[in-house]
Amino acid sequence: MSELEILQMATPAAQALLSCMVSDAWQATKGRFARLLGRESEGEIQIIEGDLEESRREILEGASDTSRVAAEVWKARFRQALLANPEMAEELRTLLSELGAGNSSDRVSQNAVAKDNAVVFQQSSGIQNYYGQANNDE
Repeated sequence: MSELEILQMATPAAQALLSCMVSDAWQATKGRFARLLGRESEGEIQIIEGDLEESRREILEGASDTSRVAAEVWKARFRQALLANPEMAEELRTLLSELGAGNSSDRVSQNAVAKDNAVVFQQSSGIQNYYGQANNDE
């Protein structure tokens, strides 16, 4: 499994994990993620469950960048787990499929055309500031 393939799995896995953390799916999925990352080692699974709960608490109580940091942390943990255990890739694919993660029907496509002196603003998240001036020559 190449580094690119691993990253292509680790990123949506971390995103799906964080989505579950802030949804009703958390109790049903927490153990599955922990078993997947812990590779059935009971001691490791308990440690990972604790880490997952701590991440969830930080996200629910935290500042705006907490989710971004948590996503990077869990992406790295998925990456490490996939490097150490490439055979877990199929289990991860199954879990993500069941959660609907990476489903192309969930993707949003935005298109815009600006004509004449028009300005188009498109944004999927975050804060957007515009300091331009309107052209009032007419």
